[in-house]
Amino acid sequence: MAAAREAGFDNLSLDLIYGLPEQTTERFLANLRAAVALAPEHLSCYGLKVEEGTPLAAMSLPLPDDDAQAESYLATVDFLEAAGYGQYEISNFCRPGRESRHNARYWALSEYLGFGCGAHSDFGGERFAVARDLDAFLRGEIAYSEKAVITPAERETERIMLSLRTARGLDTSTLPKTVDAFFSSLASHGLCRKAGDTWTLTPRGFLVSNAIIGEVLSLVE
Repeated sequence: MAAAREAGFDNLSLDLIYGLPEQTTERFLANLRAAVALAPEHLSCYGLKVEEGTPLAAMSLPLPDDDAQAESYLATVDFLEAAGYGQYEISNFCRPGRESRHNARYWALSEYLGFGCGAHSDFGGERFAVARDLDAFLRGEIAYSEKAVITPAERETERIMLSLRTARGLDTSTLPKTVDAFFSSLASHGLCRKAGDTWTLTPRGFLVSNAIIGEVLSLVE
């Protein structure tokens, strides 16, 4: 970090992972304190997810259970808020005005273009990816490994899913009334809050966001 500052960088981000083998919430918070002491503008904090079939999964390490990971997550949100880092997405925190503009384009469903082998794009109503073939690419032969027109229904599904992952929340003004009723029931349990026509998940709501998003999608089908 010091070398980056000396080189003139004024917008630095750190990524941390909680839920490591034998890691307690206090041990992760110690790491977080050390990270904040470096004064980065942005922090991303992710819970470790072990995928089946990977070398890590085969090691059968003593990982914290879901409750322990949830405790670490909520402690992280509280600590970073007190340290001046606002939560603007499930796993992302920043100083005022330092949100990731790169990721924000994806979350806002804005168009983007990627260049090079394996690059992904979402442009002109299509989502496509360049094939991972360097030799063909260098010959100027551009082939696509993925290419699809995104339908309005698919865009709406993405809007719901991505909006509920961020602090900007989901505008439900065009959705069935059952969606508002569902969120009202969640609010009574402290899982979301409303401002105008927009519902935003709380940190406790983010913990079960997959289930919430799934239920909302089922209500708009």
